Amino acid sequence: MTQQVDVASVALPVAVATPLAYALVDRIAAEHSVRVLAIKGPLLEKMGLRSQKISSDADILVEPSRMSEFCTILASYGWKDRDVRFAPSILDPHSRTLIHEEWPSDIDVHSYFPGFFGKAGEVFDLLWETRTQGELANVPVLTASRVANGVIALLHVLRNSSTAEDDAQYAELIAGLKQDMDPVQLQSLVRLADVGRIRRVLEKELRELGVDGPFDDLTAGELARWEINRTSAQATTGGWLYAIRMAEWRSKIRLFVRAVYPSNEELRKDPGMAEADRFGLIRSRVKRLARGIRTLPSASASLFKIRGD
Repeated sequence: MTQQVDVASVALPVAVATPLAYALVDRIAAEHSVRVLAIKGPLLEKMGLRSQKISSDADILVEPSRMSEFCTILASYGWKDRDVRFAPSILDPHSRTLIHEEWPSDIDVHSYFPGFFGKAGEVFDLLWETRTQGELANVPVLTASRVANGVIALLHVLRNSSTAEDDAQYAELIAGLKQDMDPVQLQSLVRLADVGRIRRVLEKELRELGVDGPFDDLTAGELARWEINRTSAQATTGGWLYAIRMAEWRSKIRLFVRAVYPSNEELRKDPGMAEADRFGLIRSRVKRLARGIRTLPSASASLFKIRGD
């Protein structure tokens, strides 16, 4: 007599799920011969670049030419794009957030990382060439070098609004990179700075780590794009202005209306807004409009520098 066994899924804690997601992606990539590197997150701890912290998502860098293909592959395993409100960006689209209904952590798939202004394919090729092996969930995974992971983490910290947590992580990253900055590591950093075109963006940090100038590797327009994205509110306003400016004439009005007055359906895609009532949606619109008006002058000034870039 065969006994019927009920199989129930076990809810994974995020601290366990995120390393497993990295390991899963590494395995899937290898099976489909796609070049993928694990970056950031718990790898920073293992490399001595960050204190212990639970990561809610797994950050993955995939060879740019196969970004769409790899996301389709992950979709066959149940990983789907998160439905988020559309917000144009001054920087090129670079990532997709994938979620799984039975997984508590996300997978952020990047084709490049904001802050690098070198050609995405060339930057990835260098990161792949200098890759190393880490260990997550007790299995080996391919990851960017220690120097590259440190640089990527610095770019991530610097592109966000400064908080006490960001400041603490920044200090840890600089201290960790300084600690092992021998001539070989320094040469790797210089090469990454040149190929990635991050000298202007990370001028202060590169000088502190021992890199000599020059540091003028960006156009005024490229630098303006980076500066607009340094604060989320200004980045959102600047993104809409940039999208409207670049759109065909027949699309400009549609984009303007969408920027000023998004639909209720779009607003409900924001975190915590799924069940908002009518008054909650009104409050969200008022706050959003006020934020846009407040950041409009600075975003417009920065956008002017991008003209002709």
